[in-house]
Amino acid sequence: MKPLNIPVLVLILLIGAGFGAQMLEALASRGHSLPIAGWLTTAVLLALCGVLLAYGIPMRRYLQESAERREHPSFSPRRHQIDLPTAYRTVLLARACAYTGAVVGGIFTGQALFLLVTGTGDPIGAILPTSAAALSGIALGVLGVIVERWGKLPPDAGEGPTEGAEAGS
Repeated sequence: MKPLNIPVLVLILLIGAGFGAQMLEALASRGHSLPIAGWLTTAVLLALCGVLLAYGIPMRRYLQESAERREHPSFSPRRHQIDLPTAYRTVLLARACAYTGAVVGGIFTGQALFLLVTGTGDPIGAILPTSAAALSGIALGVLGVIVERWGKLPPDAGEGPTEGAEAGS
């Protein structure tokens, strides 16, 4: 699996910011009330960051211990255990969080900038919670990229049969 492409994530963030600002502009020009992110959105995004860290840290510890054992082989039992399906699901969760953080962080960033530039929103009731949701979305995206990088196997791990060897022999 190829690692996440960070320029694509930044592009998604910028497109989301443009979409968020344009959405509020369209609603404001038609006289509708503007949807404002609440503190619950920030709490949910931060909880998702916590879940991702809870799954990512054991994977990181296992891979660090594996690297140490390659350098200094030992017969002592492993301190950290993780199975392959859990590690794979953790990497997929990290990728999903990176994309979700880019989209959500972009939309809320655009909305916060629109509220700030136009002076439409109340600083405490609208701009602050929307900015907090934007920052927590961006934090989720960054954490998703970091945890996805933690799950990268070393180049010599998982090699198949060599060129001269046959699979059936």
